Amino acid sequence: MTALSLTPPERARKIVSAVLQRVKGDETQAALAVAIGSSEATVNRLLNEHLDKLASIMAHLGLKVVPTEFKCVDPAAYEFLTTTHQRVMEKAPHLIWEQEE
Repeated sequence: MTALSLTPPERARKIVSAVLQRVKGDETQAALAVAIGSSEATVNRLLNEHLDKLASIMAHLGLKVVPTEFKCVDPAAYEFLTTTHQRVMEKAPHLIWEQEE
């Protein structure tokens, strides 16, 4: 649970980093501007002047940014899955085999 142990400023930096990773290049900013019905100048201004504050607000509210292809899992479900996996791997190592050529 690393994300929960981070301070809000640390989480805010991670949010900013995640957003900026996705908005690399002029083409992405142009596409984003079209998608939100705004100009490229507005998108650029939002990213340069307001992203830090928005990320800080999100971090203080306990929110985080993750790519849409990620799946969020309840901590109890995650704990169950990892514990179950560990038990299976300890008790049944013979279930693992290498692909025969």
